[in-house]
Amino acid sequence: MLTDADMNNPLTAQTAVFAALAQLAELHPDLPGAYITTSQITPTAAHVLLDSLADLEAWRQATHTDALDVQLNDFKDEKQLLFIAPMGRITLKVYTVFAPAPAAVAA
Repeated sequence: MLTDADMNNPLTAQTAVFAALAQLAELHPDLPGAYITTSQITPTAAHVLLDSLADLEAWRQATHTDALDVQLNDFKDEKQLLFIAPMGRITLKVYTVFAPAPAAVAA
């Protein structure tokens, strides 16, 4: 259970996430945009939701994450590819959700 203290981190507790994302954007200006969330509960972590598998691959390369660290998970009726990217004092959870290709039907 979260305490009041867990919920009262000031915005400044999240500055490391903002700074790391700004540095990533500066180093990789063509990196695809993303839906990014962070929270006062976990101020040194961010979730990065991407639109496509190609976007995930671009982020994987930009964060120097090994391809073997990418996980494939079932997510409702879809699949999820994700990886965790430690970046100094912060951690990014980078993922995309996609519908699997239909299975081929033999004639």
